[in-house]
Amino acid sequence: MTFSEILFNEAVPQTLENYKLTFFQNWPYSISLILILFAHEMGHYLPARWYGVKASLPYFIPFPFGPIGTMGAVIQIKEPIPNKKILFDIGVGGPAASLFLSAIVWMVGISLSDIIHLPPDFDRSRFLFFGDSLFTRFSSEWILGPIDFNTMEIQAHPLAKAGWVGLLITAINLLPFGQLDGGHVIYSIFGESYRKWIRFLYYGFLILALLHFTWLIWAFIIYYALKIEHPYIRDSSEGIGSFRKYFGIFMLISIVFIFVPQPIILGSEFFNPSLLSDLLDLAF
Repeated sequence: MTFSEILFNEAVPQTLENYKLTFFQNWPYSISLILILFAHEMGHYLPARWYGVKASLPYFIPFPFGPIGTMGAVIQIKEPIPNKKILFDIGVGGPAASLFLSAIVWMVGISLSDIIHLPPDFDRSRFLFFGDSLFTRFSSEWILGPIDFNTMEIQAHPLAKAGWVGLLITAINLLPFGQLDGGHVIYSIFGESYRKWIRFLYYGFLILALLHFTWLIWAFIIYYALKIEHPYIRDSSEGIGSFRKYFGIFMLISIVFIFVPQPIILGSEFFNPSLLSDLLDLAF
């Protein structure tokens, strides 16, 4: 696990002074995450305005419950997108901006973080644990050194947490389905032929539900709201060009490195194997 956050602390009374202390300790998280979300939405908004496609300014969606504090941000495209070239530019701009900024914020934040050694009687049940992607795992060990999460923990700087959330949001948006940004990108690159195999890719995505229930929820959202296949948009007369194609493939591949299979784990379930692990144990 990358880092943890206390779920409840009976030893600390919830006074006004403690709330003020928490606010001033965590303002870098709030400001940097807002900037990441703003950059993501501007990555959609500015290309839309460049091509004369009507779009709203970003709407931020606060969610004051839970460890993240937001459900992200969104802009509304108010008219049909003319062709796949414009669809690509509008679709890829958001995750490209948030990927770049989130990676920087994470790297700065993790360099400001500390390693703490856990006592033998450490009670994990009072904590939430935030999972690793390949990028966060290797970058944290590159900066902080080897970490044994059985006996050690990262005391994450608020910037590291903001970068982690930004990378997670970017990874979710890059899922290559329907109206998600990844859906815009993969449809722009492969066109109508992708309808022959995109559902098989979705069925493969369902396997992730065996690792963490979060992905089952997202599978339902994609199937019933965002849809698996992208609605039809006509081709551009000049195509999307080689640069857009290779850049789009790069963005789609980046999800392998920033995707978090188990985003948040309750401390009481820290050592519990996933359903996929149980099935593999039964099979072998």
